[in-house]
Amino acid sequence: KIISEVTIMNASVKDYEEIMAVITTYLEGGNKNSAAMKPAFHPNAIVNAQPAQTLFDAVDEAGETQAIGRIDILDIVKDIACARVVMEGWHGMNFVDFHHLMKTDDGWKIVSKIYTQI
Repeated sequence: KIISEVTIMNASVKDYEEIMAVITTYLEGGNKNSAAMKPAFHPNAIVNAQPAQTLFDAVDEAGETQAIGRIDILDIVKDIACARVVMEGWHGMNFVDFHHLMKTDDGWKIVSKIYTQI
């Protein structure tokens, strides 16, 4: 995964590594099923102003695929972060996502995601 821009303010390398692991869980889960993807998300997460369950249902309905994803911008400030993720070839479609993450008692979690097809 290639990142073209990273900004870290009042956060550690460990935070960076944990965020990368969360996004990797999201990307790998998107190629498999919602059970593999859900650990990346906060229980109250939203996706395009809908409950995250909408995304989980879509992933399960679509089935497995071999999309390629990468983070191209990551901005971390203390206990919050924003990641721009580009996903290519998800069932023949390409997407750009913006993920907002928050450091919780359970580690870093995606609390919101917006996306568009490109």
